[in-house]
Amino acid sequence: MEQRITQELQKLGAMYTAPIAVSKISFSPELRLLCEMNRCGAYGAGWGCPPGCGMVEELARRVREYRRGVVYQSVGTLEDSFDYEGMMAAEHIFGEISDGIRLYLKSSVPEPEALVLGAGACRFCPECTYPAAPCRFPDRKNISLEACGIDVSILCEKCGLAYIHGAGTITNTGIVLFN
Repeated sequence: MEQRITQELQKLGAMYTAPIAVSKISFSPELRLLCEMNRCGAYGAGWGCPPGCGMVEELARRVREYRRGVVYQSVGTLEDSFDYEGMMAAEHIFGEISDGIRLYLKSSVPEPEALVLGAGACRFCPECTYPAAPCRFPDRKNISLEACGIDVSILCEKCGLAYIHGAGTITNTGIVLFN
């Protein structure tokens, strides 16, 4: 299954992939404090971000239901460190990869045997139903690694991927979990 997922991620545009055992993933509930600072403006704004996505302990429990994972990345280029449009373009490309792998898994792997965690806020719907109504597309919603309390730099180190791919770049990282 790992090979099929890796091949599909590469077809979808993932630039780097690496396997990891879920037992090597550590969780840091204090990362949630960064979400609560709301620098991105997504805290409390959708089902994919805190607090709508659930508590770190609950999300960590979900992750631990799986044995293996494939970490995947896409890298975008930036004109400078303030290139917001470049950041959003890279996030959009990464979001398409993440949604593509979700659709692939849904068509080829019985649920809940796989879970995809991405980067950044969920942007699947133009307007989220949070908190007035349930998520319209729970199987396609994006929950970020950080919202789960996963330190992406440590995750990359543990699976042998670079966290930063050079000056003038932005890296988005996600994981596909499976048994």
